[in-house]
Amino acid sequence: MIRNTWSDLVLELHKINTPQRKFFIVIDEAIFDTYSDDISKTFRASVLINQSITIFAINVEAKSIATTMALLKYFHENRLDRSSLVVAIGGGAISDIAGFAASIYMRGIDYITLPTTLLSMVDASIGGKTGVDFEGVKNLIGTFHNPSLVYINVDTLKSLNHAQYISGLAEVIKYGIISDSNFFEYISDHRQEVASRNPEALEKIINTSISIKSKIVAEDAKDRGIRQILNYGHTFGHAIEALCDFKLPHGHCVALGIICAANFSKNMNMMSMFHVEHIYDILSFFGLPTKLPKKFKLTAEDIYQKMLVDKKAENGNITLIISHKIGSANIHRGAEKDDVISAIKSILWERPPLVLV
Repeated sequence: MIRNTWSDLVLELHKINTPQRKFFIVIDEAIFDTYSDDISKTFRASVLINQSITIFAINVEAKSIATTMALLKYFHENRLDRSSLVVAIGGGAISDIAGFAASIYMRGIDYITLPTTLLSMVDASIGGKTGVDFEGVKNLIGTFHNPSLVYINVDTLKSLNHAQYISGLAEVIKYGIISDSNFFEYISDHRQEVASRNPEALEKIINTSISIKSKIVAEDAKDRGIRQILNYGHTFGHAIEALCDFKLPHGHCVALGIICAANFSKNMNMMSMFHVEHIYDILSFFGLPTKLPKKFKLTAEDIYQKMLVDKKAENGNITLIISHKIGSANIHRGAEKDDVISAIKSILWERPPLVLV
């Protein structure tokens, strides 16, 4: 459900409420002061007599097993049972951690998510994937556990800084590249409205992104086939993100991954320069990186080796999602190392050769 207010959340909660149900709200510590009053009032207006509400503000800098264990401890201490409801409020990390904890506590209890970032609205909250990072690998441990409700309040996007907002746009742009050329052109043609967070443009890009992802997930819920195209740019991007110690926003890493994937296709004579330049143009316009920031001193070999431990790798071979043209994508298995290295080099700042005189 997409709205620009919290008011309709009360009605939605009544639909899934039951007597004696306990509510455990997991909210990102960084946004607690901004939304805690509104959220508390909303939930107190929706609950029945004798129901308890616990609000737990959590720091999600680390999407780890340790964070998950701490959350499970609080579930136990507050005596959550199989009828309890976990509520995740925040970005994608909150949705992933709270959803994962809910999925394994008592073999699975209900949870709902209230995404407050564009990235979580169009990606993390949709599709049922939950999980945490492990041993430097993104989302290596997780489950499939669909939320009972996703409530999107577009008004929360006003509070995002520029880096947070464009991080979500990388995923939005990805949907156009892999599935819908008309959507990609809409983003390109309405770039000023999208950049300024025009309400109509926001509703359009969120609705379309959700529609594209939901359709793909419906065909392949367990991520064994066609759903893998949602990882376009992510095999490169996840490796970059981990090697940068998660200090470069997820969407920025995805943008770099998209550039790598586009150049891989171009180098293999699969994608024309016209489409590659179109991708560069739209990412650059929104301020997403097309080169790895110089402060992260990574080599192409570093990134390649990290890609080998990606959860989509098979028998020591890298699986990539590639696009022949904007609007479609497919799975490419067993990419050759030299070709992958060449694609990675497209995002690295290379020093000119020394000339001896």
